[in-house]
Amino acid sequence: MWFLGAGTSRSAGLPSANDIIWDLKRRYYCLEENQDIHSHDINNRAIKGKIQSYMNTHGFPQLGSPEEYSFYFDLMFKDDVQAQQKYICNLLAKDKISLTIGHRVLAALMAIDQSKVVFTTNFDEVIETAYSAVTGKNISCFHLEGSYAALDALNAERFPLYAKVHGDFRYRNIKNLTEDLRHNDEEIQKCFLASATRFGLIVSGYSGRDDNVLSMFRTAGQQNNAFSNGLFWTVPKVSDVDPRVFEFIKFASENGVYARLVETG
Repeated sequence: MWFLGAGTSRSAGLPSANDIIWDLKRRYYCLEENQDIHSHDINNRAIKGKIQSYMNTHGFPQLGSPEEYSFYFDLMFKDDVQAQQKYICNLLAKDKISLTIGHRVLAALMAIDQSKVVFTTNFDEVIETAYSAVTGKNISCFHLEGSYAALDALNAERFPLYAKVHGDFRYRNIKNLTEDLRHNDEEIQKCFLASATRFGLIVSGYSGRDDNVLSMFRTAGQQNNAFSNGLFWTVPKVSDVDPRVFEFIKFASENGVYARLVETG
């Protein structure tokens, strides 16, 4: 099985969490300072520095803090879930997806029953789009409101199985903020744990910075026969890997799993 993170979506031309954080910062700064948003290109280092200095003077979370994502969503949207949903939908619109050969190959492997199970932390439609492009068919996705059926599908071997552990941005219950990320949907987590006793795992495009996901991985690694075909965590550069990923690979190895980091470039 595969576990996909934000890198999978960014390679399709969609923004990462960090990109979204900076867009929210820019929007807030321009709103408060009555500035033209179009003249504030966050790819410009000087403008980026000016915006961050403004945030620092107001006592907002430090640059790179895990609290930034949820803080700036709360700052901009407060309790307006519909406005937040519309913002995310616009950022991750299907017409902005640019598929790579990697997306297409994975979709093909799913279609010929070679990659039976795919989990993701993403809430866009990159994999759905790739699967449709390759096969001409739609793939069902287990998400927040449909999670109760994921384990049933696994047990009945209705493959390919595709599940989003943080929910789906199209639905009202958006689980993309820190407060919600602490708790994976229980049913999808059960499906992941059951899958871990049947399949090996390839992790791709995922940084390992979500404590709740790593906790789920660790629980899976403690099971009998966990990741029996190995666990391979792919990274662009080993030197850039989060220390928690190294810790998890060591933990899995100590629990009898053949676990390795794979540098992909």
